[in-house]
Amino acid sequence: MFLITVGMAFTVACSGGKSEDERYVYEGDKIVDEVTGDEFYMEEDDVITVKHADGTTEKLAIDETPFYESALSEEYIQSLEARYFERKESLLAEKKEKLKEARRSRYAEFSDDELLERFRQAHKDGLDMTRQMDMMAELVERDIVSDEEAPDLLEIDPKMMDLEIELEEPIEEVEN
Repeated sequence: MFLITVGMAFTVACSGGKSEDERYVYEGDKIVDEVTGDEFYMEEDDVITVKHADGTTEKLAIDETPFYESALSEEYIQSLEARYFERKESLLAEKKEKLKEARRSRYAEFSDDELLERFRQAHKDGLDMTRQMDMMAELVERDIVSDEEAPDLLEIDPKMMDLEIELEEPIEEVEN
């Protein structure tokens, strides 16, 4: 009996003396391995980035992490996924707002009627569809055209409407 007790104590001592729940500590947006100092972050969908104590990093699938399927793992992963999706949504909302601001500044000098006339001329002249949608997005934003009217004016299927487009090059003025 004494040898079994000593053997168990030796095993616990060699493993750092920490149980799985004690070894991996949940600290806000990461899990820290108290034994090795490794930090685990979720920066991508279903992927954990491990920052090792020596500064190197690696990416692991969630199910490849050492704490996978522990109570900590489930709580942590749910929390990380929620934060990841919140960050992702926040960045998406920020990008959409920047697109709107850029579009507003492109068309700031035009009155509602002038912009509508420029759109009609661009559509008649067959200007690039991306640019037509850009103008349409501003018209919708200004409540000159409704979301329902926009596809009809563009003469496209409503499923193809994308008013969150990003122009890759500056818009050249449309000739009247």
